[in-house]
Amino acid sequence: MLSLWRLALIAVTVIGAVALAEVLTLRGGGNTIGKPAPALPAQVLVGPRVDLSSLRGKPALVTFWASWCGPCKREAPELERLSHLLDGSAHFVGVDWGDDASSARAFVGRHGWTFPNLRDESNAVGNRFGLIGLPTTFVLDSRGRIAARLPGPQTTRSLQGALRSVH
Repeated sequence: MLSLWRLALIAVTVIGAVALAEVLTLRGGGNTIGKPAPALPAQVLVGPRVDLSSLRGKPALVTFWASWCGPCKREAPELERLSHLLDGSAHFVGVDWGDDASSARAFVGRHGWTFPNLRDESNAVGNRFGLIGLPTTFVLDSRGRIAARLPGPQTTRSLQGALRSVH
């Protein structure tokens, strides 16, 4: 007969294995390059509503951010500047990751963002993209496949360079 301690050890091991499998499934193992981009969240912070089909035909940038993220605050002016420089050559959408709606809207307003921004309230979309930190920008090719993941704060120049690499 198994002792109570052995049963507890087996239970903890099984639970740990299941939890690890769940994390890897949600995050796609972190390797999403070359795969079709997951569906974008439905909740709009700044319009218009954007979905994957509206991004096809041109390269796109999908940048994940949060109001509590220090590097996101430093990157914010670069993102607004880029949104004006793109001049229709590429699509650009921001995705708030896990903030409450009022904090997300305050962040967008504080930085004067005019480009489309969506809200990933449950973090599920970011997890499916393979998000491993904030800020992170994903570069999509014109067919909607993830061409690159750019971790950390970006500059207008680095984002324009990433877009040129998928033209």
